[in-house]
Amino acid sequence: MEPQHLSFSVPGTTRAVAAARRQLAAEMHDWGLPADSEALHTAELMAGELLSNAVQHTGPGAITLAARCDGNAIRVEVSDSSRELPRPRSPSEGEERGRGLLIVTALADRYAVEPTESGKRCWAEVHLRAAPSPHVALQVPLPRR
Repeated sequence: MEPQHLSFSVPGTTRAVAAARRQLAAEMHDWGLPADSEALHTAELMAGELLSNAVQHTGPGAITLAARCDGNAIRVEVSDSSRELPRPRSPSEGEERGRGLLIVTALADRYAVEPTESGKRCWAEVHLRAAPSPHVALQVPLPRR
């Protein structure tokens, strides 16, 4: 697989997050990643959580979603204009928010937050898993009767 890359601006609204997730999934599918790929779904979910955090904590400022795939991993990046670095927290049982970074860190093979000149960049990577060969037979011993 040739290295792939995409980047686009996302309006700072909650409605825009869902549209950006759909656009990301469609473009990654165009890279040759199968629609049922676990890595594609994981990258889409991580991007949605990072975008939601950016919208919630940055407001209507400029937000950028970028993704790239080098054949080994998918990396999603969300950049915004806030200089405040996010911190995972432990929300109480009844809270509806506060689990986004916990979800990202649980799903990502690698994750980081980096300050930039104009704010910060949050990124997460998920490794592509090799699909089992269709020519490999699974041998399961059967009980004797």
